[in-house]
Amino acid sequence: MEQVRETREKVIQVNGLFKTFGNNAVLKDFSLDLYRGESLVVLGKSGSGKSVLIKCIIGLIRPESGSIHVLGQDVLSLDHLELDSIRMKVGFLFQSNALYDSMTVRQNLEFPLRRHSFHLSQEEVNELVVEALQNVGLEHTIDMMPAELSGGMRKRIALARTLILKPEIMLYDEPTTGLDAITGLEIINLMNTIGKKYHTSSIIITHDMKCVQLAAHRVAMLIDGKCYATGTYEELKILEDEKIRAFFQ
Repeated sequence: MEQVRETREKVIQVNGLFKTFGNNAVLKDFSLDLYRGESLVVLGKSGSGKSVLIKCIIGLIRPESGSIHVLGQDVLSLDHLELDSIRMKVGFLFQSNALYDSMTVRQNLEFPLRRHSFHLSQEEVNELVVEALQNVGLEHTIDMMPAELSGGMRKRIALARTLILKPEIMLYDEPTTGLDAITGLEIINLMNTIGKKYHTSSIIITHDMKCVQLAAHRVAMLIDGKCYATGTYEELKILEDEKIRAFFQ
């Protein structure tokens, strides 16, 4: 993927993060920066701590030590209301999609608007729902239930719901997991299109090398709980380090 041509303003700064679960140290002095307009892939094996990292970033998990700044704010010092305010600016696409099975697509997309944007009229809500569905090419599903949708369609609807609040930052947790190769490629292309359209900054958690190759301006290798190496896909691909080469074989 072509290198990002954006400002070097840091929108996320993670420094010296430690997180353990019992005797298992998942993150060990992990540090990472995300720049405005950048699409950064965090690459690591399953169970390496990738999802723990982004849950720490949005305050769902609290680390033992270290610091996290999102859009200039110290996440670990924020109270509940302040965290909610930050989360409105940070979209989180869950690996499971986290759609409400008892709600239609329309109701799923309306939910974050009802929760965070009390000032909107019904007409404004309708316009935002239609726009979000147009962004993912699924306007015709507006009155369908999640159970009526394919896996790829549910992923698109989950993305539409995340985008409806126009977040400045997107966090993607294994966006292609469980999808066939063609559908996975469609999701990757959609992520790239959304990033360009809304100038979002993104962290993508994955072990899918096709996603890394096509979606990343820069790659951070999460190995042994640390940010082991960073660089573009092409830069990392030619390194002789055995721990890095294992991902590119």
